[in-house]
Amino acid sequence: MPAADKSLRLALAVSLVLAVPMAAAAAEAEPGFALMVIPYEGNVSLVYGSTESGEDYSFFLSCNNQQNEAEMTVYQDIAGAKVGEPLTIALSAGSAEVALKGETATDEMSGFVFGVAKKIAVKPVIAVLENAGPAIAKMGKVTVTLPEPGRAEAVSEFAKVCKLD
Repeated sequence: MPAADKSLRLALAVSLVLAVPMAAAAAEAEPGFALMVIPYEGNVSLVYGSTESGEDYSFFLSCNNQQNEAEMTVYQDIAGAKVGEPLTIALSAGSAEVALKGETATDEMSGFVFGVAKKIAVKPVIAVLENAGPAIAKMGKVTVTLPEPGRAEAVSEFAKVCKLD
């Protein structure tokens, strides 16, 4: 086999070995979605959503320092649920977990029934999101996964602005 062919095969083998972990990491994320930190007027939100549309997201954590309130929305349709039903949103990453009392809600745009936990303690949520591995928000059988790549940096940036407990 010519030396050029051996070099090409070696380069391809190395790129495949390196590409597998990258592809696995990329597969964790929903295509076109990313974790984003959005500061506004001394407040901050952590959003897992579309990088192209501010209206397409599956996770929203807001910290309103002025009103001393934090809220978490898991925007995933809960089939069969009715608006205003109580629910628990369990958020876990690694061995850390927090359970938040919330309720089902809807918006006029999508008609989805999704979960919202209002007036929450935000520090326990941050503590979970800081853990390694994918973070999973679960409402009964419905789950949303927040991928690990980029999450530590986004959560750190969010925590710097959010002054709530």
